[in-house]
Amino acid sequence: MARTFSIAFAVALFFVLFVSLSPSAWAAGGEPNMNPMDWASNTAAWTLIIFLTVFALLYKFAFGPIAKALDAREQGILDNISAAQKQNDDAKELLKQYQAKLDASREEVRQIIEKAKQDAQRQGEDIVMKAREAAGLERDRAVKEIESAADLALQNIAERGATLAASLAGKMIRAEVKPDQHRGLIDAALQEFTSKS
Repeated sequence: MARTFSIAFAVALFFVLFVSLSPSAWAAGGEPNMNPMDWASNTAAWTLIIFLTVFALLYKFAFGPIAKALDAREQGILDNISAAQKQNDDAKELLKQYQAKLDASREEVRQIIEKAKQDAQRQGEDIVMKAREAAGLERDRAVKEIESAADLALQNIAERGATLAASLAGKMIRAEVKPDQHRGLIDAALQEFTSKS
């Protein structure tokens, strides 16, 4: 406000001096005096009185409100700059927080993927191990079945061989073999046949 007042006062003083030094005095012959360096004291005094009156009125009714408005505008601009700086700082802080959350979620995703890979590998190993166990059990069962079938086949062959041998022996000696003797001969032939094989 003081700066505005100083500028207004300087402009007004220049105006007063310019008017007071102007050719306002007319010569006696009715022609104006065109010499700007002539001093007219009556014009200068009235100009100074009018100037001071107008200046006082302007100072009271115009310069004060204008200065207040300019000060309010300056303060509003400073407040806006301050608010913008605060918003900028808040935005930077928020950006840092979001970046930290984004980094944390990336790390969490990486850990989840790594755990899923480990779980998948573990499950794959479990499946392979169970398949091997099942294959081993199936192989053992098949071997037992084969051994059992082989034993059964050998026993059937032995029985047929014994029956055939007894029949052949009976025909050869033309003697009749009793069923108890026949059974004893078959068992003996079976034991002898299985012990050799």
